[in-house]
Amino acid sequence: MAATDDERDLEAAGSFGDRLSLGLRRHGVAMVSLTVALLGLAYNTWRNETTESHRNVRQAAFEVLEQLGELQQVVDQRFYGGTNTDLNRIQGWGKVTLVRDMGMLVSPAASREAGRLFGIWQTRLDAMDRGNADAEREISAAIAATRERVLHDLESLQ
Repeated sequence: MAATDDERDLEAAGSFGDRLSLGLRRHGVAMVSLTVALLGLAYNTWRNETTESHRNVRQAAFEVLEQLGELQQVVDQRFYGGTNTDLNRIQGWGKVTLVRDMGMLVSPAASREAGRLFGIWQTRLDAMDRGNADAEREISAAIAATRERVLHDLESLQ
C-alpha cells in the first residue's frame, strides 16, 4: 500500500517539535479561524454584559430621579403649602425609602447619597413640619445632592 503525503511528512518529521511545526503549517488557517471566532465570542459576551449592566443602571437612575422629584413636591407641599396630612407624610416616607433602596442599583456613591437623604429625612421631617426653614433647606439640599450624584452617574455611562 502506498503511503500518503501526510504519512510521509510525519515519518520525515522525527521530533515532536518538527511534527508540531508541520501540524501548524497544515492547519494554520483553521487555528487562526478558531482563535478569531473565540475572541469574537468573548468580546460579544463582554459587550452584551456591559450593555445589560448599563441598561439596569439607567432604569434605576430614571426611577430614582422620578422619585426625587416627587419627594421634593411632598416637601414643598408640607412646608410651603401647609399640607401636613398623614397621607403625604406616608407618601414622603415611601419615596425616600424607595430612593434609598434603589440608590444601590445606580452606584456606591449614589447609594451613599440616598442613605444620607434618608437619614436627614428621618431626623429633620418633624422640624420641617413645625415650620423650621433650616430643616426644609437641609432636606431639599439632600434631595438636590442625590439628584446631582445620580445625574453624574448617568453621564459617566459609556
